[in-house]
Amino acid sequence: MKIQNLLPLFFAPFVLNAQTKNIATDNRQVTELDKMVQKEAMAYMQNPARVGISIGIIKDGKSYFYNYGTTEIGKSDLPTSKSLYEIASISKTFTGTLLAHALIDGKIKMDDDIRKYINGNYPNLEFEKQPVTIGNLTNHSSGLPQFLPDQSETFKKPMDSVAMALANFYKNYSKKKFDEDLHQAKIDFVPGTQYRYSNVGTQIAGDILENVYHKSYGELLSEYITKPLKMNQTIVGTNSVHLLTCYNDKGKVMPKNFTTIFAPAGGILSTTGDLVKYMQYHLNESDNYVNVSHTPLVKADEDGDAIGLYWRVHTYKDGTKTVYHTGGTFGFSSVLQIYPSQNMGVVILSNESDGESQGKLYNIAENILRNSSKK
Repeated sequence: MKIQNLLPLFFAPFVLNAQTKNIATDNRQVTELDKMVQKEAMAYMQNPARVGISIGIIKDGKSYFYNYGTTEIGKSDLPTSKSLYEIASISKTFTGTLLAHALIDGKIKMDDDIRKYINGNYPNLEFEKQPVTIGNLTNHSSGLPQFLPDQSETFKKPMDSVAMALANFYKNYSKKKFDEDLHQAKIDFVPGTQYRYSNVGTQIAGDILENVYHKSYGELLSEYITKPLKMNQTIVGTNSVHLLTCYNDKGKVMPKNFTTIFAPAGGILSTTGDLVKYMQYHLNESDNYVNVSHTPLVKADEDGDAIGLYWRVHTYKDGTKTVYHTGGTFGFSSVLQIYPSQNMGVVILSNESDGESQGKLYNIAENILRNSSKK
């Protein structure tokens, strides 16, 4: 794969005429990569629900940025590489990277019972005398629920009202209340034997990191990731004044991040400018921390899918692999995907979310990465 002479970061936005919808963009369509991104992004943006997307690409140490749409419905402000988005569950990869540090530093072991590192007595965090381990947390095989307390009834409400209901519930939710609710969590299979996606498990991983390092999650994020990589806009926060307005597929403004206590699972805010730096770091699998965070505990399934320290790892039939994660809240969608064998990565951030957006953004990233590899 060879990509040359891509354009510098910033251009004044201009409007390109599509068949059915005018979309503002800074993509000048000069190089093959420009044209590839244009084709994928414009197809995505034709959906009337779409608002804005920012795309960042790293290839052989060079960064390229493309932006489409608007930062806010009714306005003509094009997003940029500095526009701040919620990255949702991509945050889990940051937690995985921090866990890699804790492993190499000898602070934890993957087969440790998590109760070794959390305060209180939790006889419920086992099944048939098999405890939940740190490894179980990282590959979503702990049996812990997605949310605490159980929110299954909330999700039976009309989707438009679910976001507000959860925002209202969690805006005053404390770490103390989380610990109380954790006592009520029920595990109904032997940890490590089944897959069940769990935000709760990732929150516990964050708590373990805080306990073994005696520092807050935000401090660890800064010390080990954002400060060394000069990711100056990447923060843990709620409702930052710089955070873009976000929407559902009906154009309704959605509530932003409700609480900082879920930061390890989905509470980080970032930009494509910063996340390109993050991808460049993770493309270097000779780095011990990166290598550990990308290494699955369990062999890949028959489709070539596995999970490292929260990172999703897919091995193609030709033996190459991609390492990635998607993210979604009620108003933001995202994907971050790297292709180590091609020294290339793609991140896409959107300030609109619906039932299809995460999957479609993943497809865009996949198409750009795989088609670029053929050049």
